[in-house]
Amino acid sequence: MKTSFKPFITNQTHSIFLRTLPSEKSLKEQQYYAHPQNKFWRLVFDVFDKSYEEDYSKRITFLQENGFGLWDVLQKAEREGSLDTAIKNHELNDFEELLKMNKSIKRFYFTSKQAYSWYYKRYKNDLDVELIVLASPSPANARLTYQEKLKDWKSKIQL
Repeated sequence: MKTSFKPFITNQTHSIFLRTLPSEKSLKEQQYYAHPQNKFWRLVFDVFDKSYEEDYSKRITFLQENGFGLWDVLQKAEREGSLDTAIKNHELNDFEELLKMNKSIKRFYFTSKQAYSWYYKRYKNDLDVELIVLASPSPANARLTYQEKLKDWKSKIQL
């Protein structure tokens, strides 16, 4: 059984990037988006027009200082490997409680269609938050180039 990381949220968080569940590499490193082929961190820094930061703690601080947080849609699930398509017997995180405890959050940015799909099946548009699906930064999303992903992110992310 794989489990979610704790959310990175402060009282200034207005938006959260949501993935499905940590990958094998993320679990091993205990870091969000740890796989070097996943372009999440590069996209974030390019959207902000800032230089990429290698240090993980500085990446997290950068997000938080700009009002962004990180979390997983799934609380836990069974999965062989890291692909979303291999996820079975999943349980969602409690987004009603999250929003009750963090009233400043106004937007959820889903970093995969699958993360959005699982969230939407349970919550629909019932919670007072804007739902935005971004082009997946995963190497599994090879149909889009990095530049196409960046264009999508820049057009959707409100800084």
